[in-house]
Amino acid sequence: MSFADFMHAALYDPDAGYYSRGPALGDGGDFVTSPHVSSAFAGAVARMFALDAAGWEGPVEFVEAAAGAGRFLEDFAGWIARLDPELHGRLRLTAVERTAAAREELSRRAIFPTPRVLSEASDLPESSVRGWIFSNELYDALPTFRVMGSESGLRELRVGVADGRFVWVDAPAPEAVERHLSAAGVSLAPGQKGEVCLEAIEIHRRLARSLAEGRLVAFDYGHPARILYHPFARPEGTLAVHSLGRRGGDPLDEPGEVDLTAHVNWDSLMAAGEAEGLHTDRLQRQGMLLTEAGVFDFARTDAEKWRIFRLVDPGGMGEEISALFQSRGMEGGATAL
Repeated sequence: MSFADFMHAALYDPDAGYYSRGPALGDGGDFVTSPHVSSAFAGAVARMFALDAAGWEGPVEFVEAAAGAGRFLEDFAGWIARLDPELHGRLRLTAVERTAAAREELSRRAIFPTPRVLSEASDLPESSVRGWIFSNELYDALPTFRVMGSESGLRELRVGVADGRFVWVDAPAPEAVERHLSAAGVSLAPGQKGEVCLEAIEIHRRLARSLAEGRLVAFDYGHPARILYHPFARPEGTLAVHSLGRRGGDPLDEPGEVDLTAHVNWDSLMAAGEAEGLHTDRLQRQGMLLTEAGVFDFARTDAEKWRIFRLVDPGGMGEEISALFQSRGMEGGATAL
């Protein structure tokens, strides 16, 4: 099978998938995301959203794709209530989350206004959202093809079985994957590995079509293609295993027990949004963006300031995570801070 199919089953199988069973998030878990580091992340996003929403009358919608158990959405709604009570009265929330376990946990949270909960991006009607469609680490957790350069051309690394274990099997690369890399001007050197996530492009275009007016905003680990597929910087690609707070291990071991991720190709997502008529406003590192948004204003204690520093740390999340802002019908194009 393709590694994309293997990764889909390992993460999203309804019974045994890692996310379906409930990921171990936060300090002491398998991995940590920005909303779990500090609620100040949601506060900074809420401030940026409120600046945009100040120019709109009537109901304004905030959609979170890959909402998980609702931690971010709960913090976001709370910060909007404090920052702009009038906007909070016009706010409409939607959570898009594919796993049933997370949707159930989300429904138990005291989020106000109560969010509409959907299971797939395709459940959002086209041209229905006036506001923001937001995601944090949606795309790096999507199933991806794994490929390798060779003297004879691009090869796919598929998954087979030998001696009772999953193993890598070399095979011709799918034409769709070859076309994707060729269109990006990417040629993998012999022995160089990389990942191609076609599903990310499909979902980004679907979310873009749902946006009638406002912004499509994605925070994620990723790089432009020239950096993502650089033969010296990432000869093994970016496929990673996360378990017990550590990064590393064989991605074919313990399917359903560990988290699997691969970095985002920002060029392909920008092109996907633009193909649906969106304007690319900015692609910026998380640290600089949150600092410009005054993320430290949301610290209530010295301890909280240190947690916020993790969000902007140039040696960690601040540099490794970027945010892509694309828009439709937004005068001036760029987010004002």
